[in-house]
Amino acid sequence: MLGKTKRYLEVTRVLLKYNLIPELYRDLRTNYISNPECTCNFDLENRQTAVKLREAFEELGPTFIKMGQTMSKRPDLVPQPYVVEMANLQDKVKPVPFEEMAESLDLACVCEYETREERNRKKTEEELKVSRERKAKAFIEIFDSFDPEPIACGSIAQVYKGILEGKPVAVKILRPNLIDTINIDLSILDDFKPVMRKVLGLGSNFDIDAFLLEIREMLTREVDLRTEAVNMQRFEDNFKNVKNVSVPKVYPDYCSANVLTMEFIQGIQIKDIINMPVPQSKKSEYTRTITKSYLKQVYIDGFYHADPHGGNMLVEENDTIAFIDFGAVGSIDEELQKHMLEFYYAINNRDVEGATQGFLKIGGADARDVDIHRLRKDMDSLIANQNYGLEGRQSDNYAKLGLKYDIRLPGEFSTLQRAILLIEGVCLELDPRYNIKTIAIPVLMDAYKKLNTPKGAAFHIEFSTEPVDEKAELRAAIREIADKMEGMGDKFLSLKQKETRKTTFSKELYLTVLLIASTYILLNGGTFSWVGLAGFGGSVLMALLFVIRGK
Repeated sequence: MLGKTKRYLEVTRVLLKYNLIPELYRDLRTNYISNPECTCNFDLENRQTAVKLREAFEELGPTFIKMGQTMSKRPDLVPQPYVVEMANLQDKVKPVPFEEMAESLDLACVCEYETREERNRKKTEEELKVSRERKAKAFIEIFDSFDPEPIACGSIAQVYKGILEGKPVAVKILRPNLIDTINIDLSILDDFKPVMRKVLGLGSNFDIDAFLLEIREMLTREVDLRTEAVNMQRFEDNFKNVKNVSVPKVYPDYCSANVLTMEFIQGIQIKDIINMPVPQSKKSEYTRTITKSYLKQVYIDGFYHADPHGGNMLVEENDTIAFIDFGAVGSIDEELQKHMLEFYYAINNRDVEGATQGFLKIGGADARDVDIHRLRKDMDSLIANQNYGLEGRQSDNYAKLGLKYDIRLPGEFSTLQRAILLIEGVCLELDPRYNIKTIAIPVLMDAYKKLNTPKGAAFHIEFSTEPVDEKAELRAAIREIADKMEGMGDKFLSLKQKETRKTTFSKELYLTVLLIASTYILLNGGTFSWVGLAGFGGSVLMALLFVIRGK
């Protein structure tokens, strides 16, 4: 209880230091039209308070930093200047001397015999210092060499460089007494819920408990480095066959809850590449690699890096992009992947109705519970911006749309939207002409095939990077026939299910394989396209014969 009171006083001191309560109440309750670039007068005024809030969060430590980062993906709740400023949170703090990190050095084994009386006796400061130094020395001796000066310092952990088994390694170590501070902070945030509702002007359609739960879950994952070690090994496995993307190797025998030992990546941070005299062709190549690898994480693997800012991606000497810092990750199940793919497919094809229905599926909402006419109009505006917007960010603010119509989008969707905005922001700085859509299409095609969506073959054919040409009408016809065949196949199966289950399955499989193979040859076979045309026509005729005979 004494610890919580002390922390309350510390939080209060920081809030008063930056005069945040009255300024936040004024800024967050002011309703005005914001400029996305934050250049209008209202934005500039609010930006000053947003900077103060960012500095206060950085001063208060990991719990508040995570809250700010969560706020940065909620433009439906806070003005644009706060969204932008919270995305700039720097998790950098004054380093803790290595001897004071002793409580976290659980890889080191120091054998000391103490009597019960000695264990229960309160140690003097000098005795504690000697004990910490002894444990720090034992930890250093695990490695071939180890530099006790950190190369990076954050509110959750510090990173050191060493040599292990003759190879350079990075050693991430949690700061001591971290969990106690986080638990106290989370308890204080629970107490502050009524104040947060009042200051932010939150309505009944915002689940503040879910908001705080998201912060708690992020911190829970980050204070156990064994979780990050598992994440890294999973990413390494997902990219083992991708030549231009890498993930640091983990040394499992030298990892624990408080210590993570991994390969040291020698490279330049992407954020530093932006202003370096690197050929624009190289920078554009980096944007393609980053985008393709990230879309693979999301739509192929269903497991992605949730904080892909410019400091968490490095360029190695061979132009390989290395992802680092896997404390924050996200995952998407196949059902959500499928809904999102159908949603983005509809947006790409300017299908307002398809996008509207896809959005409702993502939010698990019923069309009868929303003003569907207004939702379609808003969706039409978003699609127009996505397909015809000028160069710049193309990812739309679906969170605002969800809040407007009381559609609770899943947390995974919101987390992913923020991550994609980070990726897009980094890539736009590398290449002002960057457009995520042109790079995304081939990866999304692979995702469609993997998920076996209801319109599988038709999606694969239409979602093409080729410009509109003489094949456009053929593709439209193929899609129409494929959809009709799907309906005929369902009808045929229902008629023959009881008496010819085995035969029907074999015919269905045969026709599907023939149709897909013929379509591929037709569109990509060049001089041999006639073979695909013959096969495609034959498969259609056979399907019709099966249906006629089944009547």
